[in-house]
Order: sequence, then structure tokens, then C-alpha cells
Amino acid sequence: MKRLPAIPLLLILMSMLSGTGTAQSGRSWMNGFVFADSDTTGLVGATVELMGDQNSDRLRSVKLTTKSEQDGKYSIKDIPYGEYTFRVTAQDYQPYQIALYVGSDMLTQIHVRLKRKK
Repeated sequence: MKRLPAIPLLLILMSMLSGTGTAQSGRSWMNGFVFADSDTTGLVGATVELMGDQNSDRLRSVKLTTKSEQDGKYSIKDIPYGEYTFRVTAQDYQPYQIALYVGSDMLTQIHVRLKRKK
């Protein structure tokens, strides 16, 4: 039985592996649920926003907005990676806001429970 030299075999394997990798798009997606008075029933119609970092030339003009559905679920697609302000608002509820980083080609899930205004 003839044996292949180790170095050419290693180069063949490396070239096969490099061809199977996927290119990164630099875009991500996000989803989650908005809750209010219940831990199990979602809040319909809440506004969910992602606002790009104002100090970034690339993200300054990025503002992505959606509304929560009947079950409280929301989804945002095609998010460029980077720093954002994530905000959820709804009538009669206190706004919720945090700073976050969205990684490239990743799913970010955030579930929010809003508190009623006093």
C-alpha cells in the first residue's frame, strides 16, 4: 500500500476546509418578546427601535423600527454590526432603553417587560 506524503495531504485538507467556510455578511438579526402586566401574555403594538451609534460614521444614520405583534413578538432583520441604543416604548408604559453591541452575522434576543406609568 502506497502512502501519501504528509505535507501534500495536509495542504489538500486545508484547501478543502477553506472552501467550505461561509463568508460573513456583516448583518445580523434580532427578535424577542415585549411583556407588560403578564409574564405570559405579550404586549401588542409596542414600538421597538435600534438606533445606531451617533459617534460612528457608518451607523449614525441607522434607525430600525418595528412594532410588536399580537403575541408581543418583534423581529428586526438586516442589522449592520456595531453599537446601538435599543429602546422599547408603548402608550401608558415607561420606556425601556439600553446600550448594546450587535455582533456580525448573529442573532440577538432581548425580551422586555415594560412597567406601567404611575
